[in-house]
Amino acid sequence: MPTSERGDFENPTKSAYSVERYDSSWELQYMKKLERNKTVAKWTKNHGITIQYVTEAGNVRGYRPDFLIQRIDGAKELHEVKGCQFINNPNTIRKHEAARNWCSKRGMRFVVITK
Repeated sequence: MPTSERGDFENPTKSAYSVERYDSSWELQYMKKLERNKTVAKWTKNHGITIQYVTEAGNVRGYRPDFLIQRIDGAKELHEVKGCQFINNPNTIRKHEAARNWCSKRGMRFVVITK
């Protein structure tokens, strides 16, 4: 399971920003993987996308996926790094469903990265 380590990933080559903030060691590992991935043209956590969803209790909340990715072929994707222990949580399911619908309307893909 990733730790709650937070920090700055400095000077990424595939981001428009000189620093990308990470919220866990697992996110940092994923950033490094995106940098090495030859099919990824650009990526960022600093995308500003918030997707509304309704919680199990009926409250409207905003969900911010972890990464916006652009492939070298121009395809865009939202990626969420999520521990397996959280996948079946009712609110996680609702967030991911809302993200899939949001992406589908925009010709994008939503991808959940688990370990």
